[in-house]
Amino acid sequence: MPPKRLINTLTYALHENVRSPEYAILSHRWVGSEVTFQQLDSTEWRTINLESQPMKKIRDACRKARERRPPIEWLWVDTCCIDKTNNVELASALNSMFEWYFGATVCYGYLYDVKWDSSSRQISKSTDPERPGKESAWFERGWTLQELLAPRHMEFYDGDWNFMDTRKNLANLLRERTGIAEQYLTGASKFKAACVATKMSWMAGRTTTAVEDIAYSMLGLLNITMEIRYGEGVKAFMRLQRTLMESSTDESLFAWTTPPSELRCYRGLGHVPEFSPPHWGLLAPSPDCFSKSRDLVVLPDLHVARLAGGYRMTQQGVHFQLPAASNELMNFFGFPRTNVTLGLNCWRYGPSGKPYNIGVRLIRDKSGYRRVELDKLEKASKPKTLGSDQVITTSLTINQPDFDPFT
Repeated sequence: MPPKRLINTLTYALHENVRSPEYAILSHRWVGSEVTFQQLDSTEWRTINLESQPMKKIRDACRKARERRPPIEWLWVDTCCIDKTNNVELASALNSMFEWYFGATVCYGYLYDVKWDSSSRQISKSTDPERPGKESAWFERGWTLQELLAPRHMEFYDGDWNFMDTRKNLANLLRERTGIAEQYLTGASKFKAACVATKMSWMAGRTTTAVEDIAYSMLGLLNITMEIRYGEGVKAFMRLQRTLMESSTDESLFAWTTPPSELRCYRGLGHVPEFSPPHWGLLAPSPDCFSKSRDLVVLPDLHVARLAGGYRMTQQGVHFQLPAASNELMNFFGFPRTNVTLGLNCWRYGPSGKPYNIGVRLIRDKSGYRRVELDKLEKASKPKTLGSDQVITTSLTINQPDFDPFT
């Protein structure tokens, strides 16, 4: 379904429930006081300073839409087309936003702090005096990740609304900055074919004003929906992973390592938390932990079916049901091993070009299993399943602690 509200590109007035609209959509970095729904939805909009930077941005996007052939009558902008004071509407919008970007005729990627140089094809260097030596703020935001991948057609413009090029033609430059493979940017391959770990790696290092939005901005990328709970803080990302487990068998979700620096996704907290514990569970505290997992793949032809539907989340942690005869868990005498490498249904290609299974190291104590050696993923044997002569199973639960960024 199209967005509930759209801006008329000629009058700048908001309209609701436009029937079968063809619309453009804006991807941008919020700067200062943006035009709100309340301002544009009443007669107050006529008193808005049309030359103010926030309103000028909307007017310029409308102008670009009208200049297309054929002209586009409607525009959607996140700052003013959602009533953010209505929690029900906001929750619906956050869960629908990916669909809206996909449904647009064109997405305008507006990089306010970039001056386009066609000779050097410099797309990412910021001209903002408050960001000396840094790249455009657009590349750091969590929400712009789905805004880059969802649209069927995307055009980039610099701060003066000079046309830079299309996403397809800029794919090589965008790959260098985002780490997203060119085939997903050009449309040669569907990005949804990428495994969970790869998608998480694209979010590593990005940030959002509200820390919960690190999770909510990934809903469309992961093809899931969630209840929106602002105020839960970093728990939102843990809940995202739990929700994903309910609908996915992609075990690359568990294939992460401690990041080389702090959890940069949570810069919105006002400080950058560190994460380097001696042991943890299978669920990561932040997408930053997937920064080294970009090259992982899930290969359906090599996938080994797990027992009892795979795995599930319990109050204690992630629970697996495995063959009791498996030497993954039991020693020669039939007793549980203290140290275990849990093989996962995800792979990495070796120097020979052949894939090998990835695993994580576990240690067993009185309370159960914990993941250790968090700084690496191991080469592992493929997961075991029941053979015709194996009827006894055993349980394995990896304890999952809560992450507290303030300790």
